Amino acid sequence: MYFLGNKKKIPENMVQVWHRARDIIFMDKTDKNIEMLKVIEKSINLVKKMHDIINSKDAKIDETTREKLKELDKDYDSITEKHGASLNDVIRIGRKEEKMHYLLEDADFSKHRIKELIAEGEKNANLVISKNKENL
Repeated sequence: MYFLGNKKKIPENMVQVWHRARDIIFMDKTDKNIEMLKVIEKSINLVKKMHDIINSKDAKIDETTREKLKELDKDYDSITEKHGASLNDVIRIGRKEEKMHYLLEDADFSKHRIKELIAEGEKNANLVISKNKENL
């Protein structure tokens, strides 16, 4: 993306237009994913509270209903074990695109380019980790 201060610079040629279109197509969807994870977390917490209430010793439930509810325990355990984690924080590691762009950069799967991108990602991740070490 091209910046002039806080304003984005308008693409000046077709390569820059294509690059901007690609940025829009593949934009970061992390915020929506976090929103959905929080909804799932709240749902799991609600199910856990309901499970605890139903399975408490003082719950007034007849034996037939209690047996039916016991059949659900396997599903409950599966959901809470596989998906019961909570999201406390997200640390974003963005890619800085400082190099010149070329038309087919999205299709460059050459060994050299992949190694270059991996090294760049590792460098960026290490920078973010070192800056946030006390928070991790």
